[in-house]
Amino acid sequence: MNRPNEFGVGVGILMKITIAPWIWAFHFVICYGSAAIWCEKLAADGDVAPLYLFLLLVTGIALAGIIASGWIGWRSWTEGGYGEDGAQPGIDDVESRDRFLGHVSVLLAVVSAIGVVYVLLPILLIGSCR
Repeated sequence: MNRPNEFGVGVGILMKITIAPWIWAFHFVICYGSAAIWCEKLAADGDVAPLYLFLLLVTGIALAGIIASGWIGWRSWTEGGYGEDGAQPGIDDVESRDRFLGHVSVLLAVVSAIGVVYVLLPILLIGSCR
């Protein structure tokens, strides 16, 4: 399943890298889209408590997905280590590239988690639809 492409990088690890930013992007669209629809069409009286609960639930799910993505990247980053002879692997082998891409995946998961929290803050701090 992890077939290398022309650069020797498996397709599976490339999916692991991009999943956290995709979760962030979907979270952004869901939060702002649902807030716009709720305030324009559904909440004539301006009650935003159900919207807040929905957004907190969506944020919890998004953060869980990002944490899972970061954990998978962490495992790719930290497994392997040194070769059988105790020497550190070279710069141009598959294990080194997988570890580097795992590191990138962890960093993208951290940035995406921060982005998810910052997407939610303006919606929660506004207070009402009016």
